[in-house]
Amino acid sequence: MALTEITENDVLQQNTIIRSRSTTYTVHNMIGTGRFSRVYNASVVGTGNAVVIKALNNSYSSKRFDRKLYIKELDLLNRLKFSRLRARFVQLRDAVLLKSGKICFVMERLGTTLQAVLHNIGPLPISACRPIVRQIAQGLAGLKCLGIVHADLKPDNIMFCSGTGDNFLVKIIDFGWAFDMKNAHTMYHKQIQAIPYRAPEVCFQGSLDHGLDMWALGCIMPEIVTGVRLFDVAEEELLIKMIIRTRPVPKFMVSDLRTDIRETELTVGWIQFQNLYADTIGQRDQQWREDITWFVDLVYKMLIVMPEMRITAVDALAHPFLTIVHFIKYPSTVMTKRNTELMATCLLDI
Repeated sequence: MALTEITENDVLQQNTIIRSRSTTYTVHNMIGTGRFSRVYNASVVGTGNAVVIKALNNSYSSKRFDRKLYIKELDLLNRLKFSRLRARFVQLRDAVLLKSGKICFVMERLGTTLQAVLHNIGPLPISACRPIVRQIAQGLAGLKCLGIVHADLKPDNIMFCSGTGDNFLVKIIDFGWAFDMKNAHTMYHKQIQAIPYRAPEVCFQGSLDHGLDMWALGCIMPEIVTGVRLFDVAEEELLIKMIIRTRPVPKFMVSDLRTDIRETELTVGWIQFQNLYADTIGQRDQQWREDITWFVDLVYKMLIVMPEMRITAVDALAHPFLTIVHFIKYPSTVMTKRNTELMATCLLDI
């Protein structure tokens, strides 16, 4: 999609008009801010169809590096349109270049973020977690087919579709830090991935590939059902301590680290994740126990420290937790019927 230059005032405020060659948009209110951009509610003049406009912050517009990132994101968003799994990604509708050089993306209007749901409503049941994780994994499988790594997967960048009620349809958004695998060597390790979702290979300056998105998904899964971040830390050093404390780490990766870095208190999120399995002991519901066991198993496979051994998105989609194959033994239970209904909502016509 080519950029269209317009001459209007580039300060986006309420009732600002943005015109491309084919469409006119009215800006309403700002709904979010990021490191490089601001997001606004807007609508199409004439039809009233709701969209959102993502605009590069004024403070970054003149910086060559940040503008380059924005052009890269535009290219990636256009490539996603040709994915068979494009329904799992936010859709780019239009792109506008203002006279000042500021770039605006016109995107489809979605609902609320997974982060907002967890903050305002609290943890979701595993029956709801399953279709959400399956859709994210489908999206990650689609990205891998295109050679794209998202590199910023977190609950803030997972959005529910508007008006889906109890269907839990979600999409992956914000490809500002995404990169093509052929350019992986150019990525700055310290800038990609929010720290609580940062993969070990990012922390230890290793090779980057699609596995770092799977690590992030492994962090998101427990957060969905506990409502608490698995690794709720603000500094990379603390994250490294948590990884060493909780996961098997090859000796060659930690031999040069200080002794005290191997000691840290467990986060509340990790303790609650561990309690999920502990709570199954003594429970009489065999189906529920099996489901929790497979849930924990998939998380652990996503949180393998060595990326080449970590489960891939395609293999995760074949895992019992996401296929509910273990429910075959319980064909008539309420649990089976409920989960079957929910999983049916995230089927893709490809």
